[in-house]
Amino acid sequence: MKNTTKVLKEANKYLVMQCIISYQPITIEAIVRKTMVSRPTVLEIIRELQESGYIIKKGQVRSTGGRPADLILMNSNACYAVGVDLEFPTVRLAVTNASKEILDCREIKYEMDTGADEILSSLMKEIEDIIKRVGISMDKVLGIGLGLPGNIDKPNGISVRIERIKDWHNVHIKDLLEDRFEVPVYIKNDVHLLATAEREKYVVSEVQDFIYIGLRSGIGSAIFCNGKFLTGKKGNAGFIGHATVNPQGPLCSCGNYGCLDAFSGELAMNREFQAKMAEAGISSPEAGKYQTVRDFIERAEKGEEISRQILKQAGFYIGVAIANLIKTLEITTVIIGGCTGIEDTEFIGEIKNTVKQYLIQDYEEEVDIRVGSLMKEEYPLGACCYVLSHIFEKPKLALKA
Repeated sequence: MKNTTKVLKEANKYLVMQCIISYQPITIEAIVRKTMVSRPTVLEIIRELQESGYIIKKGQVRSTGGRPADLILMNSNACYAVGVDLEFPTVRLAVTNASKEILDCREIKYEMDTGADEILSSLMKEIEDIIKRVGISMDKVLGIGLGLPGNIDKPNGISVRIERIKDWHNVHIKDLLEDRFEVPVYIKNDVHLLATAEREKYVVSEVQDFIYIGLRSGIGSAIFCNGKFLTGKKGNAGFIGHATVNPQGPLCSCGNYGCLDAFSGELAMNREFQAKMAEAGISSPEAGKYQTVRDFIERAEKGEEISRQILKQAGFYIGVAIANLIKTLEITTVIIGGCTGIEDTEFIGEIKNTVKQYLIQDYEEEVDIRVGSLMKEEYPLGACCYVLSHIFEKPKLALKA
């Protein structure tokens, strides 16, 4: 494909729009400086975007002698994004405006034996319902973003496998949703999108390198290096839930022994909890109820020894995995997310102590392990941000052979 004038213009338009989204409110001079696009070209693009309703001018910067510069920002009502965080057995949805403000959110909890067809049917209905509740028409929806656990084939829009969902194999989820809603659908690893939302809202821009650990039904990670994600060939980079941390450990859902998920994922912790309760002859109404990491922490803080033991083991193996990531990548900032209200707990203390134990001494003083700030209702935000990153889809420029 040749780099025609039209393609170059689209590339500049995409660049200017993404600059506005990332740094709004922003002046024209700042856009020129950050994008390195010529001032006349930026002015022309700004005029077009304003006429089409994508941006507005609101306010001015204080003058230092000349004419005050207008501040440019995204028109919040220009378009909307739907985000889905499919962390089975819990699924969360949200709708944001173009300014990435959450307008509505929804949480659905499924039974553990719910099959793939039922989940897909339910998900489509939930997407329809949340769009109706917000009161927007489909022509205003820029797209739908999906954060998917398990193994994905991002280039082809396929959810290859989610082990914990019955019959979920090679689901062409992008095609299914695009056929239903007639808008673009974008899929990405769920923990990658949690990290996107965390960075968007809570991580200072100076932090260019960090590892994000997602504590979910299984354990995932995202690697942010030089300001960009490491995504991998098919979008599965950071798939540490199935990294072997003890070859003598229990059988994992993937068919191997001793994976991190088999020790530290919520599903594994629940299996261990139920086995230990039965072994101890303890009967309670909550024995068969699904427990989150937060639930285990609350039980341990009330003095329940079984939950304390489970957390200690889970924290130890998460710490081993984090130490290996730090040594492999030489990235020393680690954010633990996907679970709220765990700061200053014995569980986090176990993770930190294990990391320190298994790191070489040179890194000890530099390592910064912190708990993420995302709230549950913000978990689908990363999927919405991912959709909004496709405003004026990035053109593919060609190099001359």
